[in-house]
Amino acid sequence: MDSSDRIIAQSRHATSIHITIDADLEQLVMLRAVAETIALITGFGIEEVDDIRVALDEAATCLIVGAVASSQIHCDVIADEFRIRVSVDAVCGDTDPIDETAVGWHVLHSITDHLVADHDPFDQTRGGYPVAITFSRVRRLFADR
Repeated sequence: MDSSDRIIAQSRHATSIHITIDADLEQLVMLRAVAETIALITGFGIEEVDDIRVALDEAATCLIVGAVASSQIHCDVIADEFRIRVSVDAVCGDTDPIDETAVGWHVLHSITDHLVADHDPFDQTRGGYPVAITFSRVRRLFADR
């Protein structure tokens, strides 16, 4: 947990949710709606909300496409009036399902303030490689101070 995550977790006004969906592209609408709602509730502007939705869509799509059959995507969203942090994880069939040279990854990197992808070794019990993508976005009103 980096320092911005601790700040959010300690905020009296933090909003958080954990959601699990099937690793199916048709389920993305649920993740988008949740992230959008939390961003709006915590005071992000419309353009920021759009960026957050695009970032989540890109991260989740990457993991859904790489996910092992019949698996799930887990998403945690935590936000306060200053920033939002989104973490999406899945068990993937490949050690590295993220193409960091692709346009989508560059877009994701350009519209977030912090972006990291974590890859764990093969998990025999889960039948694949646990992969997580985490990003955060600071409200521009506060980032400019």
